[in-house]
Amino acid sequence: MKHNFVTGTMVLAAAMMTATAVHAQPPAFSPAAERATLKNKMVSFSLRNDGDAAIGVKAGDEELTLQPGKTLPVKLAEGTQLVATNTTPSHASGSLIVVVSSMLSDNTLVLR
Repeated sequence: MKHNFVTGTMVLAAAMMTATAVHAQPPAFSPAAERATLKNKMVSFSLRNDGDAAIGVKAGDEELTLQPGKTLPVKLAEGTQLVATNTTPSHASGSLIVVVSSMLSDNTLVLR
């Protein structure tokens, strides 16, 4: 009887330690790998200027000019920041307009 009790206790303890060891370490996924994945995803969308004056926008290192009443199709990497390069009624020069995400895919972003 003592032998079964000791054996059962040891098996139970080993099983509990194994389960803890398996779940103790988080999965091996680094933030650098996540950033590399995001940079590869390209998002296609359009920018439309509904204002009365041209709007300057800096997308990463590229500068774009949106003419009044015109729509401009763009394809940018996810995570790219769109920043106003000139002052408009809605945006000050240097202000962040939007960060590109997959939610913008196949949509039109209207600027005034």
